[in-house]
Amino acid sequence: MATHALNNKLKKLDYKNSVGFLSRSASKLLEKALDAELFRAYGLSSAQWKVIAALALRTGLSQKELADFLELDSSSLVPVIDRLEKNQFVTRKPDPKDRRNNRIFITKKSESSIESIVLAILKLRKAAYKDISSRDMEITKKVLRKVVENTEIFISKPVRAGKKKTK
Repeated sequence: MATHALNNKLKKLDYKNSVGFLSRSASKLLEKALDAELFRAYGLSSAQWKVIAALALRTGLSQKELADFLELDSSSLVPVIDRLEKNQFVTRKPDPKDRRNNRIFITKKSESSIESIVLAILKLRKAAYKDISSRDMEITKKVLRKVVENTEIFISKPVRAGKKKTK
């Protein structure tokens, strides 16, 4: 009987139709499709094209600044940057203010790839957003921004000790 009650409670979650599940699924599929396209066309891994795109927006970042910008762990970027540098997509230069740090810059090879990366992203978006009105897209973005905002507020609230368990 307890299992039946638990299953009924879990059904209320409607997990597969939740905003979190659907937005995560959409995001992962978009990223997977783009990764496959950019790897097929240019031999760039997911992490590599993201670094190139980030540096196209803000070249000359330190490894830490780049990791923060991409919301990644700084140490996980080292092999990605090494590979990009080996393939002449980026170059490291000592930071003139702190020679212990390097600044990372895109190269002409990266600059020539940016347009293709952008076109691949736009092509994928066009396919993924097919038959969705611009009004619906704006509403979707507005709702997701509000979910993010509300969740950030929720997270920032201090946890109260001794809270009652829900039955």
